[in-house]
Amino acid sequence: MAVTVESAAPSVAGPALETLVRRESPSMAHTIRTDIKIALTRAQGCTVWDENGRQYLDLTAGSGVLALGHGHPAVLSAMQEQLASFAHGGWQYGCPARADLAERLVPLLPWEDPVLLWCTTGSEAVEGALKVARAATGRRQVLGFLGGYHGKTAGALGVTANAGFRSGVTEVPVAGLSLPYPVASGHVPPGAATETGHDFGQRILDHPDFGASDVAALIVETVQGAGGMQAAAPGLLSELREFTTRHGMLLVVDEIFTGFGRTGAMFGFQNENVVPDLVVLGKALGGGLPVSLVAGPRELLETVPPLRQTSTFSANPVACAAGSVVVDTLLREQLPQRSAMLGDVLVNAVAALDVPDVRLTTIGRGLMTGVRVAAAPGDRGAFTRSVAGRMRELGALALRGGTDGSVIKWTPPLTISEDELLRSVSILAEALTAESAATPSTA
Repeated sequence: MAVTVESAAPSVAGPALETLVRRESPSMAHTIRTDIKIALTRAQGCTVWDENGRQYLDLTAGSGVLALGHGHPAVLSAMQEQLASFAHGGWQYGCPARADLAERLVPLLPWEDPVLLWCTTGSEAVEGALKVARAATGRRQVLGFLGGYHGKTAGALGVTANAGFRSGVTEVPVAGLSLPYPVASGHVPPGAATETGHDFGQRILDHPDFGASDVAALIVETVQGAGGMQAAAPGLLSELREFTTRHGMLLVVDEIFTGFGRTGAMFGFQNENVVPDLVVLGKALGGGLPVSLVAGPRELLETVPPLRQTSTFSANPVACAAGSVVVDTLLREQLPQRSAMLGDVLVNAVAALDVPDVRLTTIGRGLMTGVRVAAAPGDRGAFTRSVAGRMRELGALALRGGTDGSVIKWTPPLTISEDELLRSVSILAEALTAESAATPSTA
């Protein structure tokens, strides 16, 4: 693939950035100093600008939140109108904006009589799903999967596999309650053939000494975002559905990142025509504002007594007004289908690259795609960090992931143009070429 890129000016550096870092909280300052190294002040569509007026192609969409891109006119208009009329009253009061969003979501869900349990953040919604699972089954344990990420609050950490997040702050210090996560060998195309016999620890769970009768639910992502954009092996969800039904467990699908079109379907579980017991939703739903929820059939959701899951800002009217526009636009413009198509465009463009001494593998699904970089025999994570930094200098913002940091992640707005997507691949190619030449010991 030919590489034609207009070079951008170097990223923000020096006193301005250091002043910002000193004003930030410790965790945010760490990422700004070590990985990001810029401060953003303006955004529109798939483009963001730093405080010096330099522009970048945004391949992150705010960690997958901005499905319609930055500053979508209809979303902004809905926010402004709702903000001017009624911005916040607390969860106790009825709110037309909340009811409007609920009416749009209910027909999209796979149950005859779905109920929505409103929350604010993704972690909070996961906590709500755990409450529902335990109340509905009378059991205590919930099992996650290796590589899974469901949040950093106390309950959500119990099903988040990363031991570094849990160390010293939860009662589960190791991933003893995390199951193997069978992954697809590459990027999963629409209509991929299903497989059977996945090794998700079924033999262990079936062993009489394990105590599966105390397991309330399994919680799983259809693509692991924090885990490095690994897509579940085709057929895994179907196997989990059969297994959990047989054992009286609930199947909880965490669609916080994958939901609302990112994997090529409105929800990731639809790629396998599986009906879970509970679905957790968030991120893209609020159009940039925090709103999340747990969805499931009425007979399950109503096992949680009233007032057991509420929060001050749950289903905020302004976020709900934005959410109605997000859902309407996704459907009207067929953005889930477009995500599937653009995912194939991205995969084919990466496959056409030929960078000496560097091997690339695409993984994921739709516009939730990772490019795994292998430049042996050096440190893959360090090399990939340098590549992401070089991409930033060339005008594209991308985050890294994976257990060794060797995956560059594409989660752009679903409205990204094909030209912009191909430009991002050209930037990747130039960054890889430059870093490979600059660090011969890793190439």
